[in-house]
Amino acid sequence: MSSYARIVIIATLLCGLGVGCSPSAPPKAAGTPAPPKKNDADNPLVKEARPDTETVLSDLLAGKYDDDPSFAPVARKVNGFQSWSIETQEVDPVNPTLVNFGGTLDGPNGEATFRVGMVKQQNGKWMIATFSGPNPK
Repeated sequence: MSSYARIVIIATLLCGLGVGCSPSAPPKAAGTPAPPKKNDADNPLVKEARPDTETVLSDLLAGKYDDDPSFAPVARKVNGFQSWSIETQEVDPVNPTLVNFGGTLDGPNGEATFRVGMVKQQNGKWMIATFSGPNPK
């Protein structure tokens, strides 16, 4: 067999195996999702949820939920942080009854990101449905 035929056969096999093709995207890193990127500040649902979200975040940092069986796990996560800021806000694209807020917690050991999903309760108040973080910046 001529060397030209060998090269054609090897090239055909390599292309069939994907060698030399454009690289595939690297796998996404596991971990906590980043804060939402969208800023729906003018969305009526976001406007409705924001005040209760601010109150809940302030109360968490003040220790008001430390003994609450439902929220003590979140309170333990944010223990030691002294302030918060909301940087992003959006109605969840999959669950339109959930409003996601993302932001930064600040404390003596530095800053960390968080994400909180708020859902409206039967009594009309908004409360935590999901919480992720704190993740050091």
